[in-house]
Amino acid sequence: MRDILGISLGTRLVGLAVVRKSELIDFRVRKFYDTWSIEKRIEIIDAIERTVKKHGIKKIVVKTPKPHHCSQNISDLTNDIIVLGQRHNIRVMICTIATILRKDKENTLKNKQSLIKWIICKHPDHKQLARLYAKEQQNNAPYYIKLFEAIACTEL
Repeated sequence: MRDILGISLGTRLVGLAVVRKSELIDFRVRKFYDTWSIEKRIEIIDAIERTVKKHGIKKIVVKTPKPHHCSQNISDLTNDIIVLGQRHNIRVMICTIATILRKDKENTLKNKQSLIKWIICKHPDHKQLARLYAKEQQNNAPYYIKLFEAIACTEL
């Protein structure tokens, strides 16, 4: 497995996960709380590009909302990531949560909760993932789900 960047794209929260040789080496949620603007769009793409350069990424997998739930801003960011991939000669794949769940050959992944539990079991060395999941269950608004979606993207 080559160096893969998984991204769960949003206009306020962006999940990023890097896998190198089948090992999860970096994961985080980036916050972009300002109102939408071209500057914010550039800031998000710059954060992604810094991750690409830092880790020598060879493949990017981007999880976006379902097409009928996708705002113009998400579409613009997705197109920017495609252009970034072309500039750096990186393959870019776009998917939805349904795409990720369909890749499960044992048919055990039914929803985001089962996906998160599967990720935690797959990466037992990263004990903080279980702690983040417990914290996520107590949050009123989803926050760490972006992180788990980004990690799941690296499996495609």
